[in-house]
Amino acid sequence: MPSEELPGRRLTQVLHAGFADPTAGPQRRLDQASLVDSWLIELWQGAGAPASGAALAAIGSLGRRDLGPGSDLDLVLLVDTEVMSAEESARLASALWYPIWDSGTSLDHAMRSPLECEQVAREDLRAAISLLDLRLVAGQAELVDDAAHRVRGQWRRGARRRIGELVDLAHDRSDRYGPLAHSTEPNLKSDRGGLRDVTVIRAIAESWLADHDHAVVDSAARVLLDARDALQAVTGKSGTRLGRADQDAVAALTGHATADDHLAVLAEAARAVSWELHRTIRAAEAAVAPGGSSTRGQGSERRPAITRVGNGVIVQAGEISVDPRGTDPLRDLAAVRHAATTGLPLADATLDRIAQSPERPLSAAQRDVFVDALAGEHIADVYEALDVKGIFERWVPGWHDVRNRPQRSAVHRFTVDRHQIETVKEVQRFLPKVARPDLLLITALVHDLGKRADARDHAAEGAPLAEAAARHLGFDETDTRTITTLVREHLTLVALATGRDLADPATLQDLLTKIRFDPTILELLRALTEADAIAAGPAAWSTWRSTLVDHLTDLARDALTGSSPAPRLLLTPQRSVQEAVRASVERSGSAQVLYPAPTEDEPISQICLGAPDGAGVFAAMARVLARQRIDVRSAVVVTMNGIAVNTWWVSGTQEDLPHPTVLRQALDRELKHRDRADARVLELPPAPPPRTTDDTPVVTLLPGASSEATVVQVNARNRPSLLADVAETITVHRLQLRSAHVMTLGQRAIDVLYLTDERGRALDAPTVGRIIAGLMDAAAT
Repeated sequence: MPSEELPGRRLTQVLHAGFADPTAGPQRRLDQASLVDSWLIELWQGAGAPASGAALAAIGSLGRRDLGPGSDLDLVLLVDTEVMSAEESARLASALWYPIWDSGTSLDHAMRSPLECEQVAREDLRAAISLLDLRLVAGQAELVDDAAHRVRGQWRRGARRRIGELVDLAHDRSDRYGPLAHSTEPNLKSDRGGLRDVTVIRAIAESWLADHDHAVVDSAARVLLDARDALQAVTGKSGTRLGRADQDAVAALTGHATADDHLAVLAEAARAVSWELHRTIRAAEAAVAPGGSSTRGQGSERRPAITRVGNGVIVQAGEISVDPRGTDPLRDLAAVRHAATTGLPLADATLDRIAQSPERPLSAAQRDVFVDALAGEHIADVYEALDVKGIFERWVPGWHDVRNRPQRSAVHRFTVDRHQIETVKEVQRFLPKVARPDLLLITALVHDLGKRADARDHAAEGAPLAEAAARHLGFDETDTRTITTLVREHLTLVALATGRDLADPATLQDLLTKIRFDPTILELLRALTEADAIAAGPAAWSTWRSTLVDHLTDLARDALTGSSPAPRLLLTPQRSVQEAVRASVERSGSAQVLYPAPTEDEPISQICLGAPDGAGVFAAMARVLARQRIDVRSAVVVTMNGIAVNTWWVSGTQEDLPHPTVLRQALDRELKHRDRADARVLELPPAPPPRTTDDTPVVTLLPGASSEATVVQVNARNRPSLLADVAETITVHRLQLRSAHVMTLGQRAIDVLYLTDERGRALDAPTVGRIIAGLMDAAAT
């Protein structure tokens, strides 16, 4: 709302006061609520409100006095229907709402009697929760007291039948939004562990069914509210999603050195909220559960039924406990295994007992139980419970440094620690297919331990950390070496398959060397590669990527077993399609376009373009696709008997693409003018200036990737003209493109270029320097 509308015109100063001071946020929000209250009181008085029979009440963030700079106003006009007529009530409402709307303030409003508030609270769960914050702003206080008394009474009377609805509400939100703690772009309000969950926790406490740790929840809520306030101050909007573009500014405003530091603090707060919500709901469910089979005995002898499941593990009142007098060394891990396989929660006392147990390496028997737990369907929920108590980092050396650590790649959905847990979940479906499922599970658990602060090559830096973790978890030297190799090379298979020329013998040799010519490592690496990509996010895996990875895996398997490679007619790109395009170009002497039959499950299509090879052909093809606004996801560029045959994977179905004739005619025109500099200019908007270091392009020489060409990788923020600009740079430097492998991961494009000079030789050092500088300029344009 405009500051000139408020008493003292102090809103601007209040909204921007004390962000870096963690103790100033609550007072700033109180001051803002007081200013808004004063403004609303003025409006109330100016509306000619009666002395009795009506009241203006606040709910939501104004009701709780925790307004943010962009918060909406949630107001309820309470009326006594025996004192005010419908016409009088409507006139008063109009006199209040219109000035608020005219000020530009977002308003959610209602007009009800106290009895109607009670009825709404009985029928609508979300409305009932919001009405619990009902607070007087102006008018007859007795009306607000009456409404609040009715709402709370109805809430407590109906709490037993509503606990299931509350559980469903929490689960529904977590299904739609996901965990705030592990999100790379968290929604501070709606994600699991966010401000809405704080409201639910406090609502359950109002029901008197269960309470929570008020100090923990209040502290976490302050962290989340401070972040919300800073975000809204930075953006000038009411949104609560903390996007990458705003994370640096919000971190600075809240007094954190880096965005990662701030996200880690938010993750800690969100995990505290999630755990308190879990405990509160569990306690409330236990409070309303009937006795039945959960107890035994009669009268004063009645006590909870106990089921013993071995190794000192007990199931009691729907929770997993341990025998405190037990001495079985597998007891604690067996309890974790039972929780991971059944979904039953670990009792708080059990978690506390495990957290206090001595920290020591696992024996072989303990390791096997731990591996069994990792194979459990409910391992993610169990991890959260263990991690809140600090247990997991005691079991897995190096875990502390990746706990709550954000990931800067747009491909990733989760923090580093949760991504590793998600990878464990994804590898579970491969367990029957590999010879060593235990090594696959452990490698999935530790494969990103190298993603610590300031890590440059997390795979290489993570290998010794994985080695230490494997030893601590009880693996022998041979198995530890396998785990270490898998961690060091966990990106190798997909990088070679999608970024290198599979027809070049150096690509296969590189893979075989890195897996130590070990078939077991190859099979484990194939499973880990897919699980890691799927756990990262939908942009990291697709059918065509899977096909390329499978092809390279098959080549490596054939080489290791000495068998002859079987014909693979469904290779991507399809050889038959390439041959058809090549033959067509050879016959006609002009450009040709073919759309292969779709084979993808995803909305991705293939386009095969062919033309007589020569300088600027690749650039001309890239410009045609850019001019047609076709989003390139990947490409493979090859030359077949003097014919450039390039296969492109693009977003959309074939129905979304121009007719092949349109592309062929456009390519013919482009090729005729490929020597004219003015005709090569793309009329596309320039790329936005870099907002973060993640937007800075990186051009890397890949020595040893080929014995016949110089291989350069361009890693840059994607844009419609990027590939065309890269291709034009190659043409300008009079270089030949032997093959290219293009892929898009999230908002990044990764182009691997096999370059030679005009005589087909690898580039000399001065030329390498010039082309790298030119590609840097092209990628940054």
